Amino acid sequence: MELTPEIKAQLAEQKKQCIHCKLISGEIPNAKKVFEDDKVLALTDIYPVVKGHVVYMLKEHYPMPAYVSGEDFKHKFSLIPGLSKAIKSAMVRTGINVYMAIGGAAGQQSYHFLAHLLPREEGDKLYNFLFKKGNGKLSEGEIQNLQRNFSVMMNNHFGRNPAQWHIGKGAVPSYLKTIYEKSEVVYEDEKILCVIPNEAAAKGHLMIYSKVEEKYVEKLSQEDSAHLFFAASLASTALFEGLQAQGTNILLKSGECDDNTAGKLAVYIFPRWQDDGLSLQLEGKQATYDLDKITKEIKDKTWMVKYGGGKKEKKKEEVAIPKVIKIEEKKEKKSEEKKDTSAIEEIREAIENYR
Repeated sequence: MELTPEIKAQLAEQKKQCIHCKLISGEIPNAKKVFEDDKVLALTDIYPVVKGHVVYMLKEHYPMPAYVSGEDFKHKFSLIPGLSKAIKSAMVRTGINVYMAIGGAAGQQSYHFLAHLLPREEGDKLYNFLFKKGNGKLSEGEIQNLQRNFSVMMNNHFGRNPAQWHIGKGAVPSYLKTIYEKSEVVYEDEKILCVIPNEAAAKGHLMIYSKVEEKYVEKLSQEDSAHLFFAASLASTALFEGLQAQGTNILLKSGECDDNTAGKLAVYIFPRWQDDGLSLQLEGKQATYDLDKITKEIKDKTWMVKYGGGKKEKKKEEVAIPKVIKIEEKKEKKSEEKKDTSAIEEIREAIENYR
């Protein structure tokens, strides 16, 4: 989205009052940082929903994903696999959620666009993401409109961000066959499948599955992770525009927990309206444990997280090995001083010849 001078001025005013911008700048001190690079910052939440709850943000102020530049978006969401792995490892958890609220109706409380990373396990008492099925249905016209608009958006995305691997729809992996056959397909390419589930939890509820990984987000490459979230963001925009939604929630589930017993990797996208009956808003509480200790445990695991895939393998340099040049001994005897001088001259001459 091209930001007009008016929008930029509005964002500049927002930024002055933004608590997260003040944490980033250091105006509010003692932020509990678990990861930071030139573009992003991750902090342990001081009012966590679960132990190890991390708030993840771009340093640049954006109120919603539609405003985020393509490069910043790619940078942020490329790092989700590495951060997920670090958080799960530090907290010794089996699953993770990535949760985003876009718009007031969806529960967005900050003008700074945030992602919440929530390590999960069975019995963790987080019940927000247990959904009732069969709570909404789109008309045929709405489905066709959504399919058309989302496909156009994805084609435009590939026009702006060409991918060598993209030539069409690609194959459907065996673990998605049943979903493919029983759901209404909205869009697919070689790496993702977007469907309207057979028993949607709300009108306009979309699901995006990875075609390259069945369960664990931490196993995705940075490119595949960015593509998954690009698609989720564009699906969110399609629901805003197509259904005149007042907000959207994006929720990634990965690995085993009470609301994802099979551990499937999937992204849920919900259009939101005021008083629509969905209760996804996170209600954190003041921690009863040592947050500094949790922060250190996670930070100790994030040192390997790096945009671009970590350390690049150094190219081995070919070392030229000079040929051994035999210097013949002089038969005639000379003084020690002459021998040394003669040998040095011969070495110099040999080196010059080698060059």
